[in-house]
Amino acid sequence: VDVADEIDEVLLNAAELTIDEAWLENPEGIRRNATVTLDDERERATLVLEEPAAAGPWTVHASFAGILNDKLHGFYRSTFTDDDGVERVLATTQFEATSARRAFPCWDEPEFKASFGVTLEVDEGLLAVSNAAEVAREAVGDGRVAVTFADTMVMSTYLVAFVVGPLEATEAVDAGGTPLRVVHPLGKGHLARFALEVGTFALAFFEDYYAIPYPG
Repeated sequence: VDVADEIDEVLLNAAELTIDEAWLENPEGIRRNATVTLDDERERATLVLEEPAAAGPWTVHASFAGILNDKLHGFYRSTFTDDDGVERVLATTQFEATSARRAFPCWDEPEFKASFGVTLEVDEGLLAVSNAAEVAREAVGDGRVAVTFADTMVMSTYLVAFVVGPLEATEAVDAGGTPLRVVHPLGKGHLARFALEVGTFALAFFEDYYAIPYPG
């Protein structure tokens, strides 16, 4: 973040999170440790700095944990039944309008925008998807992999998304220069053709209608 004037605290949005540690660090390696106070009612986290941070560029760091809820907002647990009648579980997100703060501390207001770099550590055999294309995959042990996605365009927090589960994706088709695919439950790829056709048509239609190429 670019700090305009000297500060002694940072105010973020956070809900249903525990923040174990937080600090600021500038490009010169100067660090300002912070004490964290959570306000559950206002869904805020206040980072009180041990020493003031001078004007200039700083990076806000936080070590935190949350919950995979079943409330259909934030980062939540969903289920579906496969062809064998077995209930399968996936983790997905719904951040609009103000639920990104339930997944990570942030400035969870539409006017504040950023580019997001997402890495998801998941069990092998599960599909992980996010807003941008997968750019790296690395085994991290214990049957898990770290999946890294390209940085997103500059956007609001409520547009960030990620999904992890026993899913598959169709082969990508070229939709006017944009690779388009459909993510679906295992074995349901034969049902995705219509979605691919509609998606391809919709991208072309709106690019022409607004005279703005996707992603704009």
